[in-house]
Amino acid sequence: MTTSLSNQEIYERIYSAISERRLLPGTKLNEERLAEAFQSGRARIREVLARLSQEMLVELHVNRGAFVASPSPRDLRDVFEMRRALERAIVAQLTTQFAGQPVVVLRSHIDDEDRARAAGDRATLARLTGDFHVRMALITENKMFGDNLRRLATLTSLAISQYDSLATSACPPDEHAKLVEAIESGDVRRAERLMLEHLDHVERGIQQPATQEELDFKTIFGVMSPKAAGDARKERRPRAKRP
Repeated sequence: MTTSLSNQEIYERIYSAISERRLLPGTKLNEERLAEAFQSGRARIREVLARLSQEMLVELHVNRGAFVASPSPRDLRDVFEMRRALERAIVAQLTTQFAGQPVVVLRSHIDDEDRARAAGDRATLARLTGDFHVRMALITENKMFGDNLRRLATLTSLAISQYDSLATSACPPDEHAKLVEAIESGDVRRAERLMLEHLDHVERGIQQPATQEELDFKTIFGVMSPKAAGDARKERRPRAKRP
């Protein structure tokens, strides 16, 4: 028996698909197809899309429906202006908080980035490099830092999908490691300078428009239709032996 997903679970799956660039800017979020993919009512899908619209991740157009947001060049500038102000404050707090101590969670995250980079796994690397900034915000234990940076990082991912033809990570190698070194050394000015330089590099790395392919919502959100689930169960059933 299939368990119906809650509104929050549907929201998180769509949010993650946008953040991880599995749903590209301009993708039409057809209510009927989403309801089928999540085996949910259209009214619930509409509520989730309205919430995502309030967070600027989805655009709602009268008589046309819902679409993944397509950031304009002005939107991109605004996002990075906000990120500079917010992330400068985040690294300043972390430098005071961790001066003279290793930031183990960030070191471990950088190791994961290095493994993805060495393996040539661009999709995982793109997700990890964006998550690094959110992880920094979360370990300050300031909920406003975490919530706001998560949304800004997702808007950045949308911009990368919109303007970077290869949808690469846009975070240059080694810059995260240098940031962590500055934080651990207790050097506030250096940490702030490195963060601002890093965000400048990320912004400059976002360039040409991306192309888009037809996508299957069931595959993107990891859900299976009742028919497909039934077919899978039949395949797993042992066949009766012939007498």
